[in-house]
Amino acid sequence: MHHILFVDDDANILSGLRRRLRSARPEWNLYFAASGKDALTLAENQDFDVIVSDIQMPEMDGITLLENLQKTHSDAVRIILTGHTDSASYLRTIGPAHQFLSKPCDNATLIGSIENALGLRQLLKSPELRTLVANAKSLTSPPDTYMRLETAFADPNYSLQSITEIVESDIALTTEILKLTNSSYFAVTQNVSSVSHAVRMLGMETLKALALFIGLYRGFDGPPSQAENLKRLCHRSQQIGVTAALIAEYEKLPREICHAVPSIGMLSHIGTLILYANRPDEMDAVTKRVEDEDISIHQAETEQFGAGHAEIGAYLLGLWGFAAPIIQAVAYHHRPMDLPHQEMNALTAIYVAQHLTRELADRDAGLDVQSAIDMDYLTKIGKETHLEEWRNIAGLMSEKYSDLTNS
Repeated sequence: MHHILFVDDDANILSGLRRRLRSARPEWNLYFAASGKDALTLAENQDFDVIVSDIQMPEMDGITLLENLQKTHSDAVRIILTGHTDSASYLRTIGPAHQFLSKPCDNATLIGSIENALGLRQLLKSPELRTLVANAKSLTSPPDTYMRLETAFADPNYSLQSITEIVESDIALTTEILKLTNSSYFAVTQNVSSVSHAVRMLGMETLKALALFIGLYRGFDGPPSQAENLKRLCHRSQQIGVTAALIAEYEKLPREICHAVPSIGMLSHIGTLILYANRPDEMDAVTKRVEDEDISIHQAETEQFGAGHAEIGAYLLGLWGFAAPIIQAVAYHHRPMDLPHQEMNALTAIYVAQHLTRELADRDAGLDVQSAIDMDYLTKIGKETHLEEWRNIAGLMSEKYSDLTNS
């Protein structure tokens, strides 16, 4: 039985929620508090899976409440539901809240958000790991630049100028997108000198993913050697995403899939950043096992932590309200064969691209490389004869990738 807490000082709001949700989801245990103080009293004797709170309340506002509950109910999913959408209130939610929903919120949106949050707990079964992700330093909420882009793109009348201004306010993101769009990735004949031109080339989803990863990387305060590892991870994730897009284009997958895979490639290793930021010594041990014992990173992480970076990253993205297809792609990018499908899809492209990218990097380092791609899986989806052409695509991208890493 799932336990959901709603907090709002408006009695009519609570009454409406009680009426709507008890009939729509009778299997949930619902709790209602009319103030932050009442909510804390309930929380003394009850664990909650999801906490939904208003912001503007007398005596104790919703942000202060969630900050308190973050300490005592650390693996609960924390959602802000409010009609006060001024920027000051919105920015204050960054940190203690995972998601932000605006009033009035229809039944489908509210129930869907809660169900997604509950489903995430099946993805990451260990309470210790859920707590690790929910409270990971610098990772409780998405970085500010990403949040600003997300808000801007949500406006159907957004302009290129408004997006450009957000990007230009973030020096690290500006530098990275100009480097990326001027690399051989994009095979353009002229230099890209303006941010607006670079924004148009990248597209919305890739720009948001890049802002997210750059923001998380920038928030990392670990040892310099590990920061360098994460910088390489950021660039490798870009390479995987673009390689996957080219493979998807070669296979003539739908245009929307080809546009989505670069961002999925970048998001696929956010879980690695969480582990490096919070368990650096254990991650060093995991990396050593992979090198010494010739086992997969997924196996080594699962044996060390109880879950791999794929599941941990997917859980974090789910907390932040990312779409289910993206969460699924991140969760299964090392094991697409565990999902029921008979044809190539975005997940296939990411899976193949990451293996080929790693093989090429190992070969360049002088290592004896044996492919770890599951040929039974490729046979199942009818693509076993395409691997060599995909390898050629990855090889060309690896050569062009040096333009980015050496700049």
